[in-house]
Amino acid sequence: MKTMAVFFPQADRFEMTQLELDKPGPRDIVVRTLISAISPGTERWILRGKHIGTKFPCVPGYQRIGIIEECGKEVSNFQPGDVVYGSAGRWQGGIISMWGAHAGLSVGDSSGYHFVSSSLPNRLELETLAFTIVAGVANRGIRFCNVYTGQHVLIIGAGFIGICAAQLAGLRGAYPVLLEKDNERVEFAKKLIPAALCVDDENLEQKLKEIAPAGFDVLYDTVGHAATTDRMVRHMHHQGTLLLQAQYFDRERCALDIDQIKIREITVKTTCGIDEQDWFETMTNIRTRFLKIGPLITHRFEAKDALKGYELLNTGKPFNLGIVFRWDERVR
Repeated sequence: MKTMAVFFPQADRFEMTQLELDKPGPRDIVVRTLISAISPGTERWILRGKHIGTKFPCVPGYQRIGIIEECGKEVSNFQPGDVVYGSAGRWQGGIISMWGAHAGLSVGDSSGYHFVSSSLPNRLELETLAFTIVAGVANRGIRFCNVYTGQHVLIIGAGFIGICAAQLAGLRGAYPVLLEKDNERVEFAKKLIPAALCVDDENLEQKLKEIAPAGFDVLYDTVGHAATTDRMVRHMHHQGTLLLQAQYFDRERCALDIDQIKIREITVKTTCGIDEQDWFETMTNIRTRFLKIGPLITHRFEAKDALKGYELLNTGKPFNLGIVFRWDERVR
């Protein structure tokens, strides 16, 4: 079996290629892709060659929903026709899987998939559910910070994770504030999170003090810009919580002022990835539309035009956030 896939031959290059899939084994399922979605932070860092463990050439991506076409004889928890979430796949040749979601067809172990539905959801539901993992990162962050009613939460970065984290903080009864450098992102975020501020606002310090006179209980970093984090630490409540959830590859550029953290007795936490609890909580919140993902999808492409999506990811222009690819005629 052959399939088309997105392919990074080397850093800063993206192409389409054809894969020769392995023959299915007894524990494998064959999955036809319906929707895949770019995880903007992770896939941009892979494209740059900076993400931990990146190897070229590779097929990127980990957000994918498909429909099962075949099940191996030892597969007992799925059947053909089930809609599943996952990117486990194997193919021949020397192309590495950097999770490998952006491919039209896969052969992979059934343990690498979650059940979604026994019938085909509508296109909008599929597109929004495709972002379960990246939204789940925000769920894990808010959960790890133990955010509760009445707290003030300052989130650095109005990207996909930042906006999801702000929504989830609000669902817990907290007061989220988004901080972003890009004015276009600030205006976009305000549609869902009214308290979205520009880091370059000349009145920022005063605005932050008016929102949280006693200081912020939680500072949630999704960007990894040390100077901004250091500046915002000074607006934290004594014995608050600092979550570091960005990518911190450049150690010199990302070094924080630990002394300012120490004198406030701030608890520092980190997260990486998600677990089953995050998965199920996030999928439930998306399905019930408590967590609003639809408004975050800015671009939709047919799979044959997937490279247009990566051009957006690579340049950042025009403005983009959620990018999905439609692989099958059932979702076009």
